[in-house]
Amino acid sequence: MIRFFFYFGISLALTIVQTSILPGFSVFSQSFDLLFVIVLSLSLRFSHPAIGVAVFLLGCAMDSVSGGPFGLYISAYVWIYILVRSLKSLVHLENIVFLICMSAVAVVVENAFLVFTFVVGKGAQAVCPRDLVFMVKQTVLALILVPLLVLAVDQLDRGVTLVARRFEGRRFDGLE
Repeated sequence: MIRFFFYFGISLALTIVQTSILPGFSVFSQSFDLLFVIVLSLSLRFSHPAIGVAVFLLGCAMDSVSGGPFGLYISAYVWIYILVRSLKSLVHLENIVFLICMSAVAVVVENAFLVFTFVVGKGAQAVCPRDLVFMVKQTVLALILVPLLVLAVDQLDRGVTLVARRFEGRRFDGLE
């Protein structure tokens, strides 16, 4: 139960940062999707089917608050989840090369869905070379930061779990 609250809190904090704080700074306004960190962490760490539902709900929440095309985050998160789940049996979970590759793939998948929605809505002229440069910048930034953030969330999760187990083992009535 403590893990639920941990990941819920981290997801809520990253959603607030991404939708409310980062757009106010011109330097960070073109940042990658911060919730890739949670989607990748959940996909790599847990194998329960409810995680797929959690990823879907996370996409619904982001679609509701982001102002982007509806279904963009749901589609991107679910496909990233499916891709990571299918590939994680082939590699060690803490393989940094796998994390780097999955970070790049996550940004590319989300941008591909975004480009698809623009092309369907307005035609091929809706995407200009400046947008492609923006997507490359996002991918490079994600290659560096997402694996580090995934590893940081993993370490925090282990620490919170360890503290919760220590408190669970103690009796709080003064008798030990």
